[in-house]
Amino acid sequence: MVITGLENLKNMFSIFHDGCILNYEVREGNLVLEVEIQYLAQRISNKFKCFQISLENVEDLSFSPWYDDPSDKRAITTVEKIFTPELEILSAETEGKYLKIACNQPLPNLGYCGGDLYLKTSSALITDEANKSYSISELTTLCSEYWKEWRNKNKT
Repeated sequence: MVITGLENLKNMFSIFHDGCILNYEVREGNLVLEVEIQYLAQRISNKFKCFQISLENVEDLSFSPWYDDPSDKRAITTVEKIFTPELEILSAETEGKYLKIACNQPLPNLGYCGGDLYLKTSSALITDEANKSYSISELTTLCSEYWKEWRNKNKT
């Protein structure tokens, strides 16, 4: 169930809003991210915490921090530096042929509080902790049902 198309890829990252990128691995041009998003993962199994996003044919990966000093415009392009510290996914949008993923980061002494993760990718494969893959429509349903239940529980 490979997810293709820039709009679907953007929506996929938007579904993982509030998820934290715990780990990453680069495999032959692919970037594999472990995203902890317990409230969605536990809808599948109460033992689950994470999903794996395997991004295929990743190009032009960079991170543009929101520096404390606004005159600093240096992008981070080293994979290790991009994903250290853990990044929390806030939102996603497209910018030309790029995915632009807004992220927070929790460490106080890096000189930035978050930034925009940019990348090009041809497709993604999403799997849960049991290695079951998900389509964009399945992810959308999973997310919509969670938020519907949340709204019903939190009516005032």
